[in-house]
Amino acid sequence: MQGKPLRSNKRGMGSRKLAHTIRLRGVSQNNLKDIDVDIPLGKLVVVTGLSGTGKSSLVFETLHAEGQRRYVETFSPYIRQFLEMLQRPEVKSVENIRPSIAIQQTNTVKTSRSTVGTMTELCDFFKVWFSHTSSLYDPATGKKIEADTPQSIWKKMLKTHRDKRCLLAFKIHKPEKLSWKEIVDPLMRQGYTRALLTGKDPIKRLDDINLSTIQGDALYVIQDRIEIGPRQKTRFIESATTALHFGSKELFIFSEIGKLIEHFTEGLVSSKTGQLFKPAQPNLFSFNSPVGACPTCRGFGRTIEIDPALVIPDPTLSLKDGVIRPFKGDVYKECQRELLEAAKKHRIPTSKPWSQLSEKARRFVLEGEQGYGDTGKTWPDAWYGVHRFFDWLESKTYKMHVRVFLSKYRSYATCRNCCGARLREDALYFKWNGYTLPELYQMPISKLNALLATQCIETGNHGADIALESILTRLNYLEQVGLGYLTLNRTSRTLSGGETQRVNLTACLGTSLIDTLFVLDEPSIGLHASDIQRLIDILKNLVAQGNTVVIVEHDEAIMRAADHILELGPKPGSQGGKLTFSGTPIAMMNEPKSITGNYLSGRMRIEHPQQRRKTGKKTAQLNIQQASLHNIQGLSLQIPLQRFVAISGISGSGKSTLLDNIIYQGWQAQEGKLTEYPASIKSISSNLPIDDIILVDQSPISKTPRSNPALYCDAWTSIRELFAKTDAAMAHGMNAANFSFNSGQGRCEHCQGLGYERVDMQFLSDVYIPCGICEGKRFKEEVLSIKLYGKSVFEVLSMDIEEACVFFSKTPKITKRLKPLQDVGLGYLTLGQPLNTLSGGESQRLKLIQYLGNINEEKHILLLLDEPTTGLHRDDIKKLIEVLQKLVDQGNSLVVIEHQVDVLAAADWIIEMGPGAGEAGGQCIAEGSPAVIQKHKTSTAPFLKEVLKNEKIDVFPEIKTSILQAAEPSSQFDESPSLALIGAREHNLKNISLSIPLHSLSVVTGVSGSGKSSLAFDIIFAEGQRRFMESMSAYARQFVEQLPRADIDQLSHVPPTIAIEQRVTRGSRKSTVATITEVAQYLRLLYSKIGEQYSPHTGERVSSASIDALKKKLEKHLQGQTSKASLYLCAPVIQARKGHHQPLANWALTKGYTHLRIDGVITELSKFKALDRYREHDIELVIADIHPRHTKNKRERAEKLEEALQRGKGSAFIINKHGNKEWFSTKRTDPITGEAFPELDPKHFSWNSPKGWCEHCRGYGHLYTWMASDENFTIKAKAIEDGSACPACQGARLNAISRHVKLNTQQKAYSLPELLERTSSELLGLLEKLKLDKRATHIAATILPEIIERLQFMKEVGLEYLALNRETATLSGGEAQRIRLASQLGSNLSGALYILDEPSIGLHARDNDRLIRSLTNLKNRGNTLLVVEHDEDTMRAADHIIDLGPGAGIHGGEILAEGPIKSILKNKASLTGQYLKNALKHPLHGKYRQLPEPWNPRKKTEQPEWLVLRKPSLRNLKGDDVSFAIGKLNVLCGISGSGKSTLMRDLLKPLVEEAIKEKQERLKLQNGNGPRLRCAFKDLTHGNIFKQVIEVDQEPIGKTIRSTPATYIGIFDRIREFFASLPEAKMHGFSSSTFSFNTANGRCATCKGAGRIKLEMNFMPDTYVSCEDCQGTRYGPELLDIQWKDKNIADVLNLSFEEASDFFDFHSQLQAVCKLMVECGLGYLKLGQASPTLSGGEAQRLKLVSELAKGLPSFKEKSRGIQSNNLYLLEEPTIGLHLSDCKRLIELFHRLVNQGHTVIVIEHHLDLIAEADYLIEMGPEGGDCGGQVLYQGSVKGLLGCKKSRTAPYIKALMAKG
Repeated sequence: MQGKPLRSNKRGMGSRKLAHTIRLRGVSQNNLKDIDVDIPLGKLVVVTGLSGTGKSSLVFETLHAEGQRRYVETFSPYIRQFLEMLQRPEVKSVENIRPSIAIQQTNTVKTSRSTVGTMTELCDFFKVWFSHTSSLYDPATGKKIEADTPQSIWKKMLKTHRDKRCLLAFKIHKPEKLSWKEIVDPLMRQGYTRALLTGKDPIKRLDDINLSTIQGDALYVIQDRIEIGPRQKTRFIESATTALHFGSKELFIFSEIGKLIEHFTEGLVSSKTGQLFKPAQPNLFSFNSPVGACPTCRGFGRTIEIDPALVIPDPTLSLKDGVIRPFKGDVYKECQRELLEAAKKHRIPTSKPWSQLSEKARRFVLEGEQGYGDTGKTWPDAWYGVHRFFDWLESKTYKMHVRVFLSKYRSYATCRNCCGARLREDALYFKWNGYTLPELYQMPISKLNALLATQCIETGNHGADIALESILTRLNYLEQVGLGYLTLNRTSRTLSGGETQRVNLTACLGTSLIDTLFVLDEPSIGLHASDIQRLIDILKNLVAQGNTVVIVEHDEAIMRAADHILELGPKPGSQGGKLTFSGTPIAMMNEPKSITGNYLSGRMRIEHPQQRRKTGKKTAQLNIQQASLHNIQGLSLQIPLQRFVAISGISGSGKSTLLDNIIYQGWQAQEGKLTEYPASIKSISSNLPIDDIILVDQSPISKTPRSNPALYCDAWTSIRELFAKTDAAMAHGMNAANFSFNSGQGRCEHCQGLGYERVDMQFLSDVYIPCGICEGKRFKEEVLSIKLYGKSVFEVLSMDIEEACVFFSKTPKITKRLKPLQDVGLGYLTLGQPLNTLSGGESQRLKLIQYLGNINEEKHILLLLDEPTTGLHRDDIKKLIEVLQKLVDQGNSLVVIEHQVDVLAAADWIIEMGPGAGEAGGQCIAEGSPAVIQKHKTSTAPFLKEVLKNEKIDVFPEIKTSILQAAEPSSQFDESPSLALIGAREHNLKNISLSIPLHSLSVVTGVSGSGKSSLAFDIIFAEGQRRFMESMSAYARQFVEQLPRADIDQLSHVPPTIAIEQRVTRGSRKSTVATITEVAQYLRLLYSKIGEQYSPHTGERVSSASIDALKKKLEKHLQGQTSKASLYLCAPVIQARKGHHQPLANWALTKGYTHLRIDGVITELSKFKALDRYREHDIELVIADIHPRHTKNKRERAEKLEEALQRGKGSAFIINKHGNKEWFSTKRTDPITGEAFPELDPKHFSWNSPKGWCEHCRGYGHLYTWMASDENFTIKAKAIEDGSACPACQGARLNAISRHVKLNTQQKAYSLPELLERTSSELLGLLEKLKLDKRATHIAATILPEIIERLQFMKEVGLEYLALNRETATLSGGEAQRIRLASQLGSNLSGALYILDEPSIGLHARDNDRLIRSLTNLKNRGNTLLVVEHDEDTMRAADHIIDLGPGAGIHGGEILAEGPIKSILKNKASLTGQYLKNALKHPLHGKYRQLPEPWNPRKKTEQPEWLVLRKPSLRNLKGDDVSFAIGKLNVLCGISGSGKSTLMRDLLKPLVEEAIKEKQERLKLQNGNGPRLRCAFKDLTHGNIFKQVIEVDQEPIGKTIRSTPATYIGIFDRIREFFASLPEAKMHGFSSSTFSFNTANGRCATCKGAGRIKLEMNFMPDTYVSCEDCQGTRYGPELLDIQWKDKNIADVLNLSFEEASDFFDFHSQLQAVCKLMVECGLGYLKLGQASPTLSGGEAQRLKLVSELAKGLPSFKEKSRGIQSNNLYLLEEPTIGLHLSDCKRLIELFHRLVNQGHTVIVIEHHLDLIAEADYLIEMGPEGGDCGGQVLYQGSVKGLLGCKKSRTAPYIKALMAKG
């Protein structure tokens, strides 16, 4: 779009300053006290403070929640419902927030597909590197195999057969359907003369061969006779190439006498077996790709099989005693009997233990009789064996009880096919340095890193070398964070939380994301002090790449290394939540009020024991002998008892194995208790009796909210007893049970004592609202009235531990239980805090208090703790050490894994494991007191030595670490880094490399089809989103479209990306403004959750009904039944929820139910199969089968009804065989009629769902003539007036029940359709006046902000005049575009990369100026914009331009120019620059066509000159008469929404079509087409003169692989007809349909005409490979032999339209269409190219050609010189077109006009407007403010029109020309 220049805006990074902080204002999340926080961008920020002060509330629940939420909101509503939607935090404002990734101490990975290698992307780089560096080894010989090529064959032949004459030949196989004659004749026509046969004289001339004597189905055709010598090299290679082509990659070389001397196969072939191997390609080495995954285990490495150990768990039992466990129960006891009979028959002892039976006898029992299945050897006459028993069960797995039974005997086993390697057999034949790829994955990372670093050399292949560089860098990262002991094939699910966090940290560094906010939760956990500096280097590197890193941390070394520290305090719990410090570490150390600063500076310290417990020979010991597991092998150790023992050592040295698997599980196993994974131990003993051994880990204490600290420490029972003893309680007859919220009569019955109600919000986070009855207080009113020392039971539960200790100070029994919580630093917890909300560290400390308050000093308990300092501030550690010492003082033994140096210094004895990690660890390298350990040369010693001196650690001892280098190039954070792309080869891109400045506006331009979308969307967007999505859960990622990795070498410095793609579709008739803005989706949720329901029959508000009333209603309903058929009583249990719902079916089966009603179908539970997990399902539990005539069963029916109401949570229904329902509800009943209604669901308010739509119009709101022929509608044709309002719903779209749910405002109650009748500004006003109770207020607080935000977007883009129920089909292109841009540009993110696809489409030049200003503002917020665009003003406003070309398709994909606009204009190679520099001169042909005199109804002319529409008044049209010049180029222009589309598409088109049909020169009002048009105009004149109306709209073309340009424009039918007319085709009986790749007759049977095979794998992107049978041609061999002009059908489809234009020179119609494609700039496209590969501009022009082709003159018209007169209507045909393509399009329109046609175009492109012979401008604004005709006339006249919004832009354009 060209026009007047925008106001000068200073571009360049120096002219503006980006914000440098994330600004949080008024943060009130949880205990945070309305704090304001500034977080510097591009820095390492540490958030610290005492435990419970609000650190996680700030970092994770506020900062991360807002950053992730805003990014996730840019995804589609469908995807968002699967992603973890964090709640909007309680914060007043958040500015400059970046997309956020949380790296937490949790491992949520469940899939076995995820490994350390996949998490870090190492597997992706390995498969690229390995495919280039590995060699294939023949499995038959073990020798290396190299591929044969014509060049390599020549070298071999020259070496072995020099100077010898040879015959080069290829083999022809005869298809069954063809004769030899049909094969030989075409060969002879191609010039082949000789062939080889078997026999004495093998060499024959083809015309001499007796074809009937050819034996077999093969013939060797001689390609060439040649003497092997240096001079014949070129000839040999050419002949070999041809022979390999026709011989299906096989070449046979014979001697002169016809003896075979060599056989070559192009590709990798075994010299011994002839086996052909696939060449190495990256996907072959990926177990997550169908190409490379083992077909047996599908890449998992394991399969589920029957486990012999589960079938025979106790081999000491005999057959008689039931050694075969599956035969022991009642179900298959007959099998046991048959086994004993068979054993007796074959003399197998039945009383001897299984372990003592002979191998032959055991094989008989398991495998059955030999020859079983032969005649006479089948059941019941022969024993089938245990294995066949399970095979038989496998055939019955459709039955649920069989599946449940089998699950008891199945377990995972290593895949027998790949032996756990995960890859298919072919991939394992490739090796590098003797290693297969799985063998490399099995090496410890440290060993693998060393091997690759020393053995690898550069290959010279750019992609492989970059992959190797990335591999080495990532392996180095993993070593730096102390994970060198892991292997790449280690499954992610087996990693600890700390290991997962560190792996994810290195993965994030490896992705090379930039401008991202990373938040981490104590990454130092699990790290030895010597590893901390390495972690700091990693964090600093992540910052150096241009990211912001915020860490919740207590480690002092990390705090000292931070750029900025935030401290929260001053105390935990309710006394915390304040920002006590913000600044640098040095400033913190100088701040005396900061408790953290006091510890950092040394003003405060943890005092170490003055005297330790002595440990000597007489000290009791735990003696461990020869313990082995993992990296610990043969360890013998003595651990002192009744001492404080600490286990230290670097990460991976074997500490957890020692504590858990050896000490804990080893002791338990020795005691005969069940353990999971004990070590192999020769002996473990103690010379002091151990009464109990307890492992206190960090696993959650409880998963339910019903447990709390008061219950856990056993204080609650005593507190309840105190309440029960009060006078008030005794007076009311209450006991202690009345004060329990988990049971009894005192708890609130509505919430069952929880205090809250959970509201399922579907695609929003669930809302927990206070119970409406007890208001969150959990108890009944009468219980709450009882006071203990002036406080109610709820008030007591709300106290924190410290308050409670004071409150109950006079009750020692209670304070004794509570005091230990204070001692371990948990005094800030409230008595009633749910335990499922505690962190891992809090859980571990809470477990300790059980022993602090209850340990009997007479007992000796061995306590084992794993890092108890997790999550603790140093001040809290001080308290913890006191607690631990107290435990030992009580006579117990304590063994603690710990890295925290203060804890180590406080221990009596230290055991240090090492010296390294993994294989290098597993040894006890030092043991003794801290004083002894500090003298050793171990990793712990230097740190311990510093602490024991009571000196602060300012600097770490020197640690030898390799220099960290980013996986991708990195730079220090600044305002102007660049995104770097190297080696892009996606689609037609020709290995291009480029850089795109960040925080700038860049434009990608170039001719249509040059590769712009491939670059912007298929590479940069796909990679940016994929890298961010890797941080999401595996479950969430499967619902996001899995884009395959782009074909590139490297992409670095890419921010999280947001794609705003071009959508030119107008939507269905059900699509409205409310649905495309998502307002409707949120309103549906709002109505379903807080709407007040009224009866559609009486108008009364529905209310609750008693169960007795419902029982009477049931009996009354049954009495009214006339049918004897039974009814089903059902309880709804699942409503519109995705999932396979297997657990529900299992539960129902165990409860004795027999049927479910699933999505309206009654299903037997025994035949239940897991449902489609990606679809929403409605499931009801069938409670009973009720027979109306059985009157005696009244009591039983009443009981069943009660049961149904209980299961359905107050709702149930009965349904007959016709599907008619009668509802019963305790909550939703009409008080007058007793009619019950279902519980509301968002789908009840959707006109796209049967639950919500009006049954008459099915949600359309209007009736249309097509409905009469649709079987889904019961509407008679006579009753339909096309477009009239539905008589049932009056256009509301919803059914009566849904229309009678209302929201109350201060004025009146509104139904959803009534709200949607409002404009966005009106609805905003109504929402402010909603009347809501407390419950509704809580729910609306989550939904209303989403609605208001979207309505404000509408207002901001000037569309507040649109009614929300307006159909999107009636919107103008500009209105639709502005809605879409507003909704996606309004996320208020910073640091994101927005990729936009032609945002200017549909926009008037004035609106485009506004858009450019919006894009500039978005850039100034710190975002990067990459815009695919052809608009001149956008390019001139850009900071950077990338021009692709020079042509389209195969002629494009190169960078012609890049840089600022000035350099583009100077670059002669830039096609865009030349067009921008040299503006088009208008008119192109020197002058405009002369316009006739203005139309006068009284003046007659020889030929009609004007098409006149008078008084048009549809929608916003104001009745101004409009004239169109016949035989001229007419252009409709004007502001978006001004009425252009309404005038042309919705009024003019149907009226002209009606005039042609009725042959009326003047079409009057009464003859209008359809009821909506009958009053929308006065008359139309001269509409009848046209032959036809041809409209080119913006609907998309087909996007399936089976759609091609040839099929779309209709020429393929004629091509097929020609092939079918050939003699050879007729001889075989082939018709035109045989030559279609969409029908079964002639297409390739393997790929079914697709030319490729789709390989699918669960949770992975689909992979396509070329069909090996047809080589991608789509056809079977029979058709490929039939040729027309030396080309078969596949060859023709492979022609470009330029080539086809010459090829079809004999057919005028085909040639004309092909030339039309060339004229439209699409000559490079191939006839058979798949439509999904076309760009937006290519698709748009293809549609234009398909419509223009309809107007081509027929042969009759051409031969007789008949001039046709068509009316062409086009809407914005320049969409997606480059300036050069627009010029070509203008020329095409002029040719159409010159041929006598009339062209009317709606257009905003100024060059096309300036070419118009006749202009009509609509306006002055959009919507109700538009609809006027501002101007009609020539372009010259427009320039003087003051009312015109277009004139200033045209004037500026003409001035440039």
